[in-house]
Amino acid sequence: MKRIQSIDLVRGFCIFLMVLGHMLDWWILPSNRLMIFVLFSFLAPVAATGFLFISGFSAALAYKSRAEKAKTSSDIDMNRARNIYIIRALLLLAIAFIYNTLVALGIYDFRWIWAWNALQTIAISLLLAWPLLGTNKYLRISLGIGLLIVNELLFPFLLSYKDYPNVYGILFHVLYNPDEAFTIIAYFAIFIIGTALGDFFFDINIIENQEERKNAIKRVYIRITLIIGLITTLFGIIYRFYDFQNQIFLFDFLYRRTISSMFYSIGAVITLLAILMYLEEFEKLRTKKRYRFFFYFSFYSFTVYIAHDPLIFLFYRQLNGAIIWLPAIGMIVLMTLILKVLHKKLGLKASLKAQLGVLSLIIINKIEQRKKKKIEN
Repeated sequence: MKRIQSIDLVRGFCIFLMVLGHMLDWWILPSNRLMIFVLFSFLAPVAATGFLFISGFSAALAYKSRAEKAKTSSDIDMNRARNIYIIRALLLLAIAFIYNTLVALGIYDFRWIWAWNALQTIAISLLLAWPLLGTNKYLRISLGIGLLIVNELLFPFLLSYKDYPNVYGILFHVLYNPDEAFTIIAYFAIFIIGTALGDFFFDINIIENQEERKNAIKRVYIRITLIIGLITTLFGIIYRFYDFQNQIFLFDFLYRRTISSMFYSIGAVITLLAILMYLEEFEKLRTKKRYRFFFYFSFYSFTVYIAHDPLIFLFYRQLNGAIIWLPAIGMIVLMTLILKVLHKKLGLKASLKAQLGVLSLIIINKIEQRKKKKIEN
């Protein structure tokens, strides 16, 4: 199957936004936070949502690719593919727990051992998604939308029991700790919607005749996804945009993790992906050369996510809204240069995502060897 550079571009763009957003959030003076919110508010909700959406999209492509190969090759075993997939997700979850434990020790709050960061959310989303990857894509879209609605209703109810020593308080901690992070219900919904769109794209991308494939991508996939993306974005903006009862503007879509923001972000990511696919497929832009910057952030996405955290201590709450852009942009340039050198010198060895795949394969091979020895004995 032909590799789609647009997927890497969107993932890299989302990681870039996350890193930039974190630096702005960490370094800004509390009195200047409103200025950053106004400047960054349209892009901030897209970062996390886009990352989870593209992760789901990629998971579906990988699953469908293995399933397709299993039909024609005896070398590909879906049971083995499932085991590698689950081991990889569990390894990622273990890293997420180590990450949370270090944070908990750093802030002296052991409740943070169970806290929703991007790694934990993706790991658990991968585990929950496996039984659904072979189901109807429209069912997954419906499930995703349903979960977003459930999250919108459940969160305010459980929030009133935050830190209470009862069942509701525990449930809030399990589902929403911390409540400003990558909480599982909403982001798993986005992940599963991403798998459905990835499934839809795979069916078109495997068309062997390149002319027929391009026409199908243009007339079916890009056209439909672009319309869906624009409608979803518009719905997210309009929904709870204005409170007619109190006659005030809410701009709800600008506030991360609201249902308005989720639909706005999903729509924006789908629209961006459709546009980039069109530009790539019909060679309007040479994505490989011109967007190498975002490729590095995509290729080393998990590595960047973990490695950038110590930057919180660099200028913690010391910079005003004007000065902050110079060190933030300078750090992004420096990170890009470091990633470029890592890619040139180490390649896959510096990619946490790739190394998890290698380690998963090694573990599965050892498990299979032990089983084989037991059978022989």
